[in-house]
Amino acid sequence: MKVITVEVREDHLETLAQTKPLVALAELIWNALDAEATETRVEFVENELQGIEKIRIVDNGHGLHYDDALLVFRNLGGSWKRQDNRTRQRKRMLHGKYGKGRFRAFSLGNTVNWHSTYKEGKDVFSCRISGDASKLGEFAIYSQQAEPPDRATGMVVEIGQVNDSAGMLRGVKAMEDITNLFALYLRQYPDTRIVYDGLPLDPANAERRFARYSLDPMVMESGARVTAELDVVEWNIPGKRGVVLCDENGFMRVNALPRLHFRGFSYTAYLKSAHVATLDREGLLDTGELYPDLRQLLDAARAKLREHFALREAEDAQDIIAFWKETGLYPYEEQPRTPTETNERRIFDIYATHLDRIFTDFSGASPRTKRLVLRLIQELVHADPVRVATILDELITFPEEAEEKIMALAGVQPEEEAAGE
Repeated sequence: MKVITVEVREDHLETLAQTKPLVALAELIWNALDAEATETRVEFVENELQGIEKIRIVDNGHGLHYDDALLVFRNLGGSWKRQDNRTRQRKRMLHGKYGKGRFRAFSLGNTVNWHSTYKEGKDVFSCRISGDASKLGEFAIYSQQAEPPDRATGMVVEIGQVNDSAGMLRGVKAMEDITNLFALYLRQYPDTRIVYDGLPLDPANAERRFARYSLDPMVMESGARVTAELDVVEWNIPGKRGVVLCDENGFMRVNALPRLHFRGFSYTAYLKSAHVATLDREGLLDTGELYPDLRQLLDAARAKLREHFALREAEDAQDIIAFWKETGLYPYEEQPRTPTETNERRIFDIYATHLDRIFTDFSGASPRTKRLVLRLIQELVHADPVRVATILDELITFPEEAEEKIMALAGVQPEEEAAGE
């Protein structure tokens, strides 16, 4: 056994060891993927009281060689990944480059053991590395042992004396969050499998729709010409939203706009650019929109998302109306015969479909209740469409742009224009 000490300030290690549980666990999964694992399993071992006794991250990657362990556990940032952008065999894009993941494991528990199995030529060996939070920055590396030649390579990270906060890593919310983190990677490398708490991550099951846009080239204040892509994933599960900044390969760096809301849609937008990685290296991502480069990138993302969701809302509206017609809920039977009737029908469609999309009490109501409400809206629109807009705005915050469209169809001028005549 050899004992090595990390050559970096202790307070820096303590900061790394206080990472949020989900971020720490994600780093360990990324380490497995960077080691070219095709399957990674996250297991929670329970005690008799059904509390978490241990956390295991098991992968079938190429493992960590004993000689490499002596190097990388001594030097923070001494990983071979810093010299490469892709894995050695499968040529996947790498995530980690600074060797922080192994220290962040201590935010999950007080003891961490790495069991590595690797090949050296035709022979197979294993070694073990262990660390304790009470001696942060000090690791014991045990001598390599010969293994049978048919032994599979890989890494098992076992975390013991688990912290209470690790309970946040289980349940529906944790599964959603971890799926969100690895959605693009699993899309990019479909031969990769992540099993989390007994269930395989499958972004396709969670996704409602996927779209990819190439944003117009941008010129930063420095004169640098920057390109970016925006991947928009709409989720089946409600409540998710935000713009996530990623490097050009889709690796998430920071959730920059977690409160950017488009009514009725649950989504995550991945803004991908090599410039994001540059800003991350320079420590500028946390400045948010105070930094001009980030403001320009996020403004471009907002504009594209407004365009995307305007089209999606129109598509959804047509689908809703088609369903109502098929099921006999739509209150109009004949085609409109005059321009006035055509406008009235358009106003009704805007009101009714918007109500269905954002008001769950209506969208989940029985067919009889829906038929009654739609018939009442039809009568109100025929009598006074402007009054209906006022009522809906009072009750469910009807969108301003929809109100303006209705006013135009109803022939009502904006107040400032009327006042100027």
